[in-house]
Amino acid sequence: MKKSMRTALAAAIMLGITSTAWAGPFADVPADNWAYGAVNKLAAAGIVDGYGDGTFKGDKTITRYEMAQIVAKAMEHADKADAENKALINKLAEEYAQELDSLGVRVTALENKVGNIKWTGQVREWYQNIDEPKSRQGETRILLWTNAQLTKDLNFTGRFSALSDWGTATGAGVGAQVSMDNAYLSGKNFTLGRQPITLGKGLVYNIGYDNDGVTLTVGDKIKLTGAAFKSLAASNATGGAVKNILAANMAYKVSDDLDLTGVYAKNASTDQDALNTWAAGFEYKGINNLTLIGEYGQNTSDYAKDLDGDAAEAWVAQAKIKGADWSKPHTYGFWVGYRDADDRFNGITGDPLWETPYGIQTMNNIKGVDYGFEYTVFKNAVVTVNYLDLETKDATPVDKKSYTAQLRYFF
Repeated sequence: MKKSMRTALAAAIMLGITSTAWAGPFADVPADNWAYGAVNKLAAAGIVDGYGDGTFKGDKTITRYEMAQIVAKAMEHADKADAENKALINKLAEEYAQELDSLGVRVTALENKVGNIKWTGQVREWYQNIDEPKSRQGETRILLWTNAQLTKDLNFTGRFSALSDWGTATGAGVGAQVSMDNAYLSGKNFTLGRQPITLGKGLVYNIGYDNDGVTLTVGDKIKLTGAAFKSLAASNATGGAVKNILAANMAYKVSDDLDLTGVYAKNASTDQDALNTWAAGFEYKGINNLTLIGEYGQNTSDYAKDLDGDAAEAWVAQAKIKGADWSKPHTYGFWVGYRDADDRFNGITGDPLWETPYGIQTMNNIKGVDYGFEYTVFKNAVVTVNYLDLETKDATPVDKKSYTAQLRYFF
């Protein structure tokens, strides 16, 4: 039976690959690359799993990582291939050798040892210096992801986090923490449990852990997502823990180069009204080696309007050139961005170490420029330096400059 590449791609994605609002870990394979035709031929020969008429329509690109997952499957079924297709598999394996070495081959080794359970991880050394109020802080953080394919359409993902502040004894106080901050089931159209949640491009909400709830998604080119969850990592701006949040998210892929987003989120509890926010954003990649991102939002809650009767507004823009690929030594990227946020735009407050695109703690009463640089010093290790030249929007502005440096190692 002839089979298509589309289901093989879906299976690769269902292995638990996720990305942030800004960029994935690997670059896209160009739409006109020979690998698509090669995998299409292998699918038609029944060497990689699929369904239908054995064709790949070419209406979407995939990352090198996702392509490597498909190549790994082809290698496992090479005994079905004739001489011509075996040569094609070898050619694909050579092209994606780095990805197979760092991910695909390692996944196969784990499958042989522990069945369908897979592990990946990250070690991060992080340092931040803030000018006003004067503060210096460093931390070591270890993240371990576990992923299990329960059935064809059901997947489990968990994440263990170990955090230790520099200068703090092991196990001492809040500076040393170990937790399981993600544990969720995911299917074709839903995610249930403690999960990462991103709305739009991250201006309204982008917290990668400790969100207990459910998300439901429908659509293809236009994806509509509804979410009901409680944020355990945040506090309500009016005081107390954040109770339930209801959110709706729209993602519209206009073309391979442009996508649009729309967001609405609010406090679901009647005794909390700090979050009643909408936002619209875009991401454009139609210029060689350049990514443009922007988002604008308003918080229309009573809390936001208490200052002067008007909604609190915020907007961000960023231009990024290239990007560091942690599988490829000496790749790099740099960016410049601008942010402007009225006081009380954020309806929630929390840990300033949140790995959000804008630093959610700085999206109230703030404006200024964001500069950043990232570089892959050796395979799987990326150094990032970030400088924020910010000030408050008060009549007499207060400087809020800071810089951050971190080294992340992926394994």
